Amino acid sequence: MDGHLHSGYQIGITTLYVLLCEALLVQGRVADAIAVLAAGLKIATRNDERIFEAELYRLKGRAMLAGGGPDACAQAQSLYGEALATARRQNARSLELRAACDLARLWRGEGRHAEGRDLLLQVYSWFIEGFDTADLKQAKALLDELTEPAIAAKG
Repeated sequence: MDGHLHSGYQIGITTLYVLLCEALLVQGRVADAIAVLAAGLKIATRNDERIFEAELYRLKGRAMLAGGGPDACAQAQSLYGEALATARRQNARSLELRAACDLARLWRGEGRHAEGRDLLLQVYSWFIEGFDTADLKQAKALLDELTEPAIAAKG
C-alpha cells in the first residue's frame, strides 16, 4: 500500500483499503484493520474519493465488534448508521444493502428482530434484479431469519 502512496498513485486507492481491511479482519488482525480503516477514511476525505466511504464505515463497525469492549455494540451501530447515511446520499444501493445487513444482524443479536427486518426489507425492496448475487442472497437469508421469530410469535 505504501508503495502506491509514495509513487503518487491515488485514484481508486480506497478500494485497496477496503480489500486490505477485509483480509485483516478474516485473519483476526483487528487492530491492524482499524488502523487501515482510519488511514482509508483520511485519504477518502483528503482526495474527496467517496466511492467506498460507506464501505469503510461499515467495515470499521465490523472491526469494532470484532475487537469487543464495553462500547463495541454502540460504536458499531453508530458506524453502521454512518455507512447507511453515506450510501443513501450517494444512491449506492449495494453498499446500503451491506450496511443494512450488518445493522440488522447487530439488532438481531439484541433481540430487535422486527427493527432489523423492517430496515432490511426497506433496502432489499429497491432491488429488481441480481437476486443471484452473494449480497442479495445473504440479505434474503437474513430477512428469512428475522421473519421467523415474528411468525413463531403469531403461531
